[in-house]
Amino acid sequence: MLRLLTTLCLFSLFVSETYAQPNFVIFIADDMAWDDSGAYGHPNIRTPNIDRLAEEGMRFDRAYLTCSSCSPSRCSILTGRYPHSTGAGELHLPLPADQTLLSTPLREKGYYTASVGKWHLGDNAISQMDLVKQGGGPGGEGHWVDVLKNRPKDKPFFLWLAAFDPHRGYSPGAIDPPHTNDDVIVPPIFPDTTPVREDLALYYDEIGRFDEYIGLVREELSNQGVLDETFILVISDNGRPFPRCKTTVLEDGVKTPFIVRYPPIVKPDQATTSIVSTVDIAPTVVELAGATQLDSFQGKSFVPVLRTPTIHSRLSAYSEHNWHDYRAFERSVCTSKYRFVRNWAPSLPATPPADAVRSPTYDEMKRLHAEQSLAPTQNLVFDTPQPERELYDVVNDPHCLVNLLTDVPKTSEIERIALEHEGMLNQWQQETGDSFPGFDKLTPDGFHRVTGTRIPGVAAPHPSLKK
Repeated sequence: MLRLLTTLCLFSLFVSETYAQPNFVIFIADDMAWDDSGAYGHPNIRTPNIDRLAEEGMRFDRAYLTCSSCSPSRCSILTGRYPHSTGAGELHLPLPADQTLLSTPLREKGYYTASVGKWHLGDNAISQMDLVKQGGGPGGEGHWVDVLKNRPKDKPFFLWLAAFDPHRGYSPGAIDPPHTNDDVIVPPIFPDTTPVREDLALYYDEIGRFDEYIGLVREELSNQGVLDETFILVISDNGRPFPRCKTTVLEDGVKTPFIVRYPPIVKPDQATTSIVSTVDIAPTVVELAGATQLDSFQGKSFVPVLRTPTIHSRLSAYSEHNWHDYRAFERSVCTSKYRFVRNWAPSLPATPPADAVRSPTYDEMKRLHAEQSLAPTQNLVFDTPQPERELYDVVNDPHCLVNLLTDVPKTSEIERIALEHEGMLNQWQQETGDSFPGFDKLTPDGFHRVTGTRIPGVAAPHPSLKK
């Protein structure tokens, strides 16, 4: 009898620890690549706090964004819906008033909810948070700790801690000591020249500043005695602000860092190859909070993966590219081995976002392109027409350099794989109400593709909340 009572007590304690209302802290970087931290194998970027969270929790190696564009990505995460379903699928579009954030069911469950730093969802959704405190210094992190300190102490809490780092523009002094050119590892999609290394080193510095503030928040959680009852997630809203990264539906655009620390159900030092989408964050948070799932959610909870990292809760992840400075309409599906891309505007070059067009890296690429000395894979951003269909082996080609559909017979195995993935993409579009409106109905370019300067009177995007 004593053994039975002991067992029941231990079981009750486990259930209580697992299902009691946890707190939630989501750190979201602005334009940070998935692999630009020590936790994902970069040997030189100084991210000790992100690395420690990974050591104490779970690192997702196949986590994907629904798009690689700032405001649409954030709207998607907080509503649990794909960008084209939110009504805010283009950059700077405010989230419509009829869209519901995950904070709403949390507040109904008694949570205090706050967004601190970069907002970028527009005015309609502000009322769905108890607090929206914007700004916070050059990196947007300056108010994070104060809001945590001043929260109501009688409620569980949800904090959306949104940095501007490492968004452009860059200037020296983000961290001390700064990263050097020797610290830089140049991805094969860029030329390895001094201006490119200098550009990447400044980008590294802002990642370092983001990491420092993560450490300060973690310290405050520990001081308050709530660290181990807090679900912590580190993500980015899109890829690095460089050519062939941000705004693309390729791996360097839509793959995101994704690190979870939550001791009640996540064992330390775990890694998973289970595919997860950022559209899954909302239903996961709501489930852990014991709140009511919204019928509007289009994602699925990844709580089973947190418990058992070998489980594969979804077989595919979907991403989209709509207007972000330039006319575009692309869709993509990624599975365990392949990424398939469909482009409805192949006549347009793969121009990076305007801030990246104005970058030292793109200036170097334009210079070398004019000299015909760029590597063939680095010329891809200038090529026209772009392929209508692309297929990449993302396991062996993580930078999506080799389109497997180039000059492939229609009877080949590769074409069969492409058709299978295209069918998955078509089904997802049908299920989520997504369709190509026609080239002429796409929002036109708002910036010059060569200079990155605004075109007066051509496009009038909503005021930017970028720094």
